[in-house]
Amino acid sequence: MDLATVKHLYTEEAIKHAKKVSDGTRMATYVIKDVCGTSRAYPVNDMANSFQDLSGHKTLRTQDIEHIEKLGFNVVTIHGERINPNMIG
Repeated sequence: MDLATVKHLYTEEAIKHAKKVSDGTRMATYVIKDVCGTSRAYPVNDMANSFQDLSGHKTLRTQDIEHIEKLGFNVVTIHGERINPNMIG
């Protein structure tokens, strides 16, 4: 296996684990991916998917973070780190 394949498998396993432990909680969990030099946050669990459905966007926007947190939810990466607006864009 080449390095890219190993990284992909690791990321997929991390995403599955994050979804499993965060579903049913007050966490909106996202995976941050680099797309053409821009960091994008894609929803991982049910709560994050619900917020993206409400916003009408596939990825988390910087202005969405504050609104989601005002509702009492934590906006985190698959590693449990809080997502700051400067992490995406």
